[in-house]
Amino acid sequence: MGIDGSDSASDRADLVADMKALRRRARAARHAYWFPLVLFGVLTCAAAPFYILPTSQGGGNGATQGGPQLPMLGGVPGVTVHPYLGYYWVAALLGGLLLTLLWYRRNARRVGLQTPARGYLVTGTAVTVLALVIPPLSHVRSPGWLSWLHSLDVLWPGDLVIRGTFPFVIIAIGLWVLAWAERSIALALIAAVYTASALVASLYDVENMLFRLGWNPSGSQVRLESLPNVLLPGLVLLAAGACAFAVQWRERTTT
Repeated sequence: MGIDGSDSASDRADLVADMKALRRRARAARHAYWFPLVLFGVLTCAAAPFYILPTSQGGGNGATQGGPQLPMLGGVPGVTVHPYLGYYWVAALLGGLLLTLLWYRRNARRVGLQTPARGYLVTGTAVTVLALVIPPLSHVRSPGWLSWLHSLDVLWPGDLVIRGTFPFVIIAIGLWVLAWAERSIALALIAAVYTASALVASLYDVENMLFRLGWNPSGSQVRLESLPNVLLPGLVLLAAGACAFAVQWRERTTT
């Protein structure tokens, strides 16, 4: 009886261990968040030309003729430069969300496990659409019973939009939703670091840090002063995506 009881306990322990191993392998196979990290890192860095001052401005800040369009995504006149920055981010955000959804569907077919990424797509799309409609709705002339539209000004994120970096905040919101869908502590930590970098890029002139390190732009280099605010969050995403790819590849090959 003692031997049988010992064998039964050992079998149960082995079964529990096997179930934990299967759960670990399933989680590793399902995780595929390196792709959206790299994708939005590339899209962020690709936006850099839209933040470079034109030569005609002689290195001073200001808006191009006509001013930036789509202010919550493209910044405000007098700070951001390119009038089509907002349109770039509309295409980049919505296109990136769609590519991410297709990527997760492909990964689900490959490994047989699906990550519920639809919430990520819905959240990112909803915040992007709100960023498009809030400014015009808050200034529309409307009858008294629609006066609540003017209160939408309260939702205007103020300093977060003046540099044209609010799209970074939208990406950060999406990463938090994706971390929940992935049930990934690692992605949550990445989202926290990226959120911090997005807020710094939106609320602070990052080039001041480089000035303290000895970067003293002159001549044509003055046109590049706003690029650190763009490249900081972009490089954070690319570095995190590269690390995530390496870890997920190793997990899949060793489990």
